[in-house]
Amino acid sequence: MSRVRCLAAAGLVLLSSAALTTATATAATATAGPRETGVSRTPEAASLKPVPPRVQRTRQRNAAPPRRRRPWKTIRIEPAAPSAADQRPPATDQRPPAAPVAQQRPAVAPQSMADPRRPAPLLSPENMRVLVLTATPGERFSAAASRSALLVCDPTRGSHPQGAQACGQLSVVNGEFTALRPLPGVACTMQYDPVTVTASGIWDGRTIRYQHTFGNSCVMRSTTGSVFAF
Repeated sequence: MSRVRCLAAAGLVLLSSAALTTATATAATATAGPRETGVSRTPEAASLKPVPPRVQRTRQRNAAPPRRRRPWKTIRIEPAAPSAADQRPPATDQRPPAAPVAQQRPAVAPQSMADPRRPAPLLSPENMRVLVLTATPGERFSAAASRSALLVCDPTRGSHPQGAQACGQLSVVNGEFTALRPLPGVACTMQYDPVTVTASGIWDGRTIRYQHTFGNSCVMRSTTGSVFAF
């Protein structure tokens, strides 16, 4: 009987100890609840990493309401007042007005200039007219005392002072010096003052060799005209 009582007493002691432990834990939880509100004590919550400050600022900026933009302002720009230089009257052109295009005459190229579109004639012995003319006082030719000139015809060139007239006279007789005749109506004196003239060169493919002695200069000019007038 005493043994049963002992066991019953031990059971009551154990129940009292369990009830006291439970009451103590409940009181501790109730006491710590308001200070640790929102904090999870689960193992999973305790293992989470803290959020970086940069991520927290980004979340706060995205969560913040958008800014209200200011309305656009209309700015009116007034034109600047004209200066004294801008108020001067424009300069007028004193030149006379140009003639209408229909009345303007086209520029005429000088006749001395060759047409670039026309090819230059090819010089050959068949169309060359080149002569060397000399005049020597006396009955014989002397290179030291003679006067000479170069005559080129078609076109007229050379050192002959009257080349155009000389070429015209020779063209009439086809370059034949012996065919030259004295001009009618010209009277010369009978004074003997001989002059010897020569001509050498090419005339239309023919070789020219001419020499003649005149009684004086008057007879020479009346017969040959401008050919030996140099």
